[in-house]
Amino acid sequence: MRDIKVLLEGIDARHADLDETAEEAERLNTAPPALVDLMRELRVPLVKVPSDIGGDELAMASQLRYFEALSYSNPTAGWTGFNHAGAAGMCGAKMSEAGIDEIFGSGAIPFFGAVAVPSGVFTFIDGGISLSGRYRYVSGAGHAEWFLLAGVESGESRSVRLAAVPADDVSLSDDWDVMALKGTGSVDVSLEEVFVPDHLIADPMASPERGGPMYTVGYQAYVAGENLGFSLGVCQRLLDEITRYANAKVRGNDGRLADRGAFQYELGKTQLEVEAAKAFGLSELQTADDRCTSNNGLSSAEEQKVVATLAFCTESAVNAVSHLYHFAGAGAIFNSSVLQRCFRDAHGSVMHHVVSNIAYDKYGNSLLAADQSAE
Repeated sequence: MRDIKVLLEGIDARHADLDETAEEAERLNTAPPALVDLMRELRVPLVKVPSDIGGDELAMASQLRYFEALSYSNPTAGWTGFNHAGAAGMCGAKMSEAGIDEIFGSGAIPFFGAVAVPSGVFTFIDGGISLSGRYRYVSGAGHAEWFLLAGVESGESRSVRLAAVPADDVSLSDDWDVMALKGTGSVDVSLEEVFVPDHLIADPMASPERGGPMYTVGYQAYVAGENLGFSLGVCQRLLDEITRYANAKVRGNDGRLADRGAFQYELGKTQLEVEAAKAFGLSELQTADDRCTSNNGLSSAEEQKVVATLAFCTESAVNAVSHLYHFAGAGAIFNSSVLQRCFRDAHGSVMHHVVSNIAYDKYGNSLLAADQSAE
């Protein structure tokens, strides 16, 4: 079990190598082999796995810091990495011992593609289930070795199960043609009447088999810190890149961009806004970690506040850097510019369902419910 300081040092030591593969991931629309090797070396999929089976079991506040650093160095590694880690963590907490042995045995570092929305349908059969379905937005599918897929039982029961499915049993589409998060390769995955044995099935509502209370929280709270970490990483990278750019950028007779008072004002203001978003997010996640430990989980209202807070922080950071980006001029629209990649990926991160403004609706509803119950 590695602590967050060691994990961050590992990313920092490989920053140049991670950064070198970022442009290739964009061209390929998927993580190149060299990047997958780096992620395996850093043991990215294990950072959320329970410690008693060899993972790091990072607390939620530490997850934000980890995926901020990884996304700063390489957005494809950050986005696919938090998907791999989240799925491996849930699998490690929920699966039976036989399933753990198959997936994590012999020191394996499993790369999972995953979809939490129960897009498939299954039937119980002798020894397991038969699962069919089509799943959208499966990040890192091209290099995934396993897929953690949720399905709904056919018939009246409508129970839900998580199924760990080997990569050989699914088909991948070629439909990832997007303006942001290009290297994540978040294609559709489909399977038809695939047999999944009992030891590779878990009930997502059941108590965890191993690990701490973090594994009892709902999906959106479980992953919200990762998503904000990604957004903060690419926003801070944009800030650092535009600072270097401004010191060299000369626009006609207007002189260096760095010498313009309007730019200096916006740069200082934006840096503070991004830092404020991080501080607010970290504070909320630390509170959630503490409550999770003391109360063996979070209440529904507490989870809704976590998700709404992190949605707000994500939105705030991305909006801040968007205003600053406009100062860069035409040089920042070339595909060779890191600035345009950071701008696109930052906006792509806001589109994730976990940090959509639906979170505000749910939090507002919980506030109204709390007021009514107090009367």
